[in-house]
Amino acid sequence: MDASLLLTKLFIPSVPPNIIHRPQLIERLTAGLQAGKLLTVVSAPAGYGKSTMLAQWITAYQGQVAWLSLDDRDNHPLRFWRYFVAALQTVSPALGQTALPLLEDAQDLDVQRFLTALVNDVAVGNQALILILDDYHVISNADIHAAMKTLLEHALPALHLVIATRTDPPLPMSRLRVRGHMTEVRLADLRFSTDEATVFFNGLMNLALPAADVEALEIRTEGWIAGLQLAALSLQDRADVHTFIQAFTGSQHLVLEYLVEEVLTRQPASLQAFLLETSILQRMCAPLCNAVTAKTASEHALSDLQRRNLFLIPLDAEHYWFRYHHLFAEFLKSHLKRTQADALPALHRRAAEWFQANGYPEEALHHAFAIPDYAYVSRLVVDNWRRIYHTGRLATAVQWLESLPGDLLRQSPPLGVAYCWTLFIRGDYAQIDAYLDDITQAFERMVAAGALPVDHPEYNIILHQVMLLRAVVMRHQGEVAAAIQEIEQLLPTVAGFRHTFGPIVVAMGYTACYSQMGYNYVAANDLAQADAYLSRVSTHARACGNFFALAHATMEWAKISLAQGRIEHAEKICRYELSLAEQPAYAAYPAFCLIQLALADVLCAKGAWDEAETLLAQGLETARRNGHQYYLAQGYLIAARLHHAQGNPTLAQDAVHQAERIAVSIRNRFLDAALAETQTAVASTSLPGQPLIEPLTERELDVLRLICAGKSNQEIADELLLALNTVKRHVNNLYGKLGVSRRAQAIIEARRLALV
Repeated sequence: MDASLLLTKLFIPSVPPNIIHRPQLIERLTAGLQAGKLLTVVSAPAGYGKSTMLAQWITAYQGQVAWLSLDDRDNHPLRFWRYFVAALQTVSPALGQTALPLLEDAQDLDVQRFLTALVNDVAVGNQALILILDDYHVISNADIHAAMKTLLEHALPALHLVIATRTDPPLPMSRLRVRGHMTEVRLADLRFSTDEATVFFNGLMNLALPAADVEALEIRTEGWIAGLQLAALSLQDRADVHTFIQAFTGSQHLVLEYLVEEVLTRQPASLQAFLLETSILQRMCAPLCNAVTAKTASEHALSDLQRRNLFLIPLDAEHYWFRYHHLFAEFLKSHLKRTQADALPALHRRAAEWFQANGYPEEALHHAFAIPDYAYVSRLVVDNWRRIYHTGRLATAVQWLESLPGDLLRQSPPLGVAYCWTLFIRGDYAQIDAYLDDITQAFERMVAAGALPVDHPEYNIILHQVMLLRAVVMRHQGEVAAAIQEIEQLLPTVAGFRHTFGPIVVAMGYTACYSQMGYNYVAANDLAQADAYLSRVSTHARACGNFFALAHATMEWAKISLAQGRIEHAEKICRYELSLAEQPAYAAYPAFCLIQLALADVLCAKGAWDEAETLLAQGLETARRNGHQYYLAQGYLIAARLHHAQGNPTLAQDAVHQAERIAVSIRNRFLDAALAETQTAVASTSLPGQPLIEPLTERELDVLRLICAGKSNQEIADELLLALNTVKRHVNNLYGKLGVSRRAQAIIEARRLALV
């Protein structure tokens, strides 16, 4: 499963031991399921027990159930559907396997194709299952709603969707209702009756309230479960119960606010403080709470909250991680902001420090940004980005860096260097050049001001990184000899790092230098020297944990071996390095997708197409998910060669077109060269119905049709999402195949041959 997904969102909530059983609602839900209805909608405002009732239902259900707790971060199609599939895969890993690779970047997402694959996956699985989407009201994205509508229109009896929401979703509910395809549970069904309120107050909470007082509370709260629960908490150990019950009136919002205040004021002072201070946490455990509250009794406090039934929800079977009921947490945070706003920065800082010290960098940065203290955030980013980068989690590294003010990236050499390496992964070498000028100037100002003496360890690290990045830019600009010379100057200094920084930094230095030297010699077409340098990368990369550099070097080394005709050697290289991904500690690292793509390329050359297709699909899906656009394009080119070798010209051309779209946005000369080479390799694929000795490719036919429509080269480039130089290359190719030299001749010949 995708390591970037939060597994606690997929946990089925446990049912509290003290709960009012609601058999009539359970029977209604079960009847709808047994009748083969497609959808169940549980719609009511916050605090009416929607999630608890559903958890109670599925606890008694003997079949297969998946659960997804949505939040406002899921209001994006890619994230929503990834979690949707992940939830299904908690039932069976096979569900969604075909659909998942189709989840690409938003601009390329073909929703209809994805949904078709998803429906087919569920149909093939032929397993009756329930999928519960909790808190669906947070979804406002029209594309998600439209896709859900499509899914319902093509849904299968095997999949029963349950939507728990505070507001009715914009789905075709009237049509489903008329056709008898939907079960509904609403506020009037969920609100406690007087009898249920009596059982709750007197049976579960042991308050011994007279019937008149129970009825008064039920009327004032309108059976609102959260209100009744808070009222019960407020009534414990209160002398004048009747006066209290008569004291509050108003809307649910006001009643809840009033009752939260009452609940807080009636708790021990230490527990009040604990509730407020930990309300900033999206999830909590005792050690984390100790850090945030600066006290040591958090384990006892959490147990006390569970005993008091104070809206604490366990997130795992071990009851190590918890969260507050969302509605309760909202009001706690609101109260905290009103009464102790000055304390918020310190609380968030303590949370950030705990998450950082315990290996949760994403959550550390979440709290650091909330302080907000960009100097502190910057230090956390500098401390964490390399670990994220080395594992290949580019999307996370980019999110951190691009959340900082742009000027800060240019004025802070460590941050600027980090950002430039993310640009390197993205293949956007031109942007690196622009940033390096500002980074160098900032670096020189720091040195001149004495803020970074030349004998300071950080001085040498930044200088080393800037020189490496300069070499990357030089190589991209065609100055390969200068790039080689730049790194040759660095290599002798790396060994000197051992006494100052230790062996890990030495390994990092050699990993970077040997990798870049290898790439430089590939660009110089000196494959023997490239092979010599890239063969040294693995030992150092493993020593410092730079798995991305390891994977990238393996990919290039395998290409060299293929070019030299050493297919078995290339396969041996890839399989040896990919075996790391079999170790649990490394299995989730996205960096290994590059080796999967490299091995797929090798197996394609070997003719082992089945395994090549499997590895290619895995590598492409991981590259998409983690923002590796440059390597995604390389993967599409491998796919094009594989489909070409299998005699499938249409799929080969589709893959080339995918790579072309990425090449337009990146404008990387090495990608352009690989694209041109692959285009030439698959251009010999014959398309049916062409009376030419050398038929036009599908893309050349697209260009020819637009030429005949009177489009200029630039207009063709805009319409087909191609670079202008790529269009010109296609035009020259089709001129040669048609035996013409001008547009007018091409149009005449195309019409004569009935090509358009």
